[in-house]
Amino acid sequence: MENKQSRVWLDLAVAFILVALLIGGGMLIYQLNFDAMEVEIDDAIAQRGQEISTQEGCIACHTVDGSLGVGPSWQGMMGRIETLEDGTNIVVDEDYFRESIRYANRRMVQGYPRVMPSYLLEEEELVALIAFARRLSP
Repeated sequence: MENKQSRVWLDLAVAFILVALLIGGGMLIYQLNFDAMEVEIDDAIAQRGQEISTQEGCIACHTVDGSLGVGPSWQGMMGRIETLEDGTNIVVDEDYFRESIRYANRRMVQGYPRVMPSYLLEEEELVALIAFARRLSP
């Protein structure tokens, strides 16, 4: 009987931890979405990119304020020199940005996990995301 009680308490503890992680993760994603939507954008195409970045979940991993995230921050991304996993350097330009969305794990930035999925976005959506990323870069 004592083993069953111990197991029940263990199951409850695990359930509590999982619920706390889900709530905490949900709050983090909500805050990241809020942060991304708070960025003032004065260009219609870039505004569309801002919407797409939240709809597609980009901002769950890529911050817009330069803070650390699961992936590189979008702030200052365009034109930045990044070191790839193979040790080569690359300038983040429109071509690399497109490639990273379409073929996410082809050329990864060093120091980040391989968790980004590849996206099959329409050309209009890619153009809008690039415009948004450009607005967040000097």
